[in-house]
Amino acid sequence: MASLGSGPPATIFDLAAAILARTGETTTVALHRLAYYCQAWHLVWEDRLLADADFYAWGTGPVNPDLHSSHAGTFTISEVPGNPGVFTEDENESIDSVVKAYGSLQPFELSSIVKNEDPWRSAWSGTQPGKRGRLIQVDRMQSFYLELDGEPVGGADPAEGSSC
Repeated sequence: MASLGSGPPATIFDLAAAILARTGETTTVALHRLAYYCQAWHLVWEDRLLADADFYAWGTGPVNPDLHSSHAGTFTISEVPGNPGVFTEDENESIDSVVKAYGSLQPFELSSIVKNEDPWRSAWSGTQPGKRGRLIQVDRMQSFYLELDGEPVGGADPAEGSSC
């Protein structure tokens, strides 16, 4: 089972701040999807969590409830109360690779992709209309994305020295 790194755990707000430092203002939907993919791909590449953050299957895709509460009712976001400087070099490489691979996609494209992937579909399965789905299991995230040969959409594994 994957674990957090050895230092103090990064929060969802640290991860969101690191993403926003790379993308600038983005939609809240895109921010949640990018944070989810950062967590998922870092699990594959480093076998540990990038941030102490859970994601749940909501109708639009994976959502972190704490991050959602901080921006509820807004469409775009340009800053969050997090520290993007808490990440190690390897962690920053993961964030960079994910943002490079997925950051240019429109929010609806990100949602469409992730909602066709097993971790979200499994957590969403059986959810009643108008309700929110269950926790997306970390082990399911890791095993699913590992089966994609360590490469996000349009990209390559940063451990191999190539960029996305």
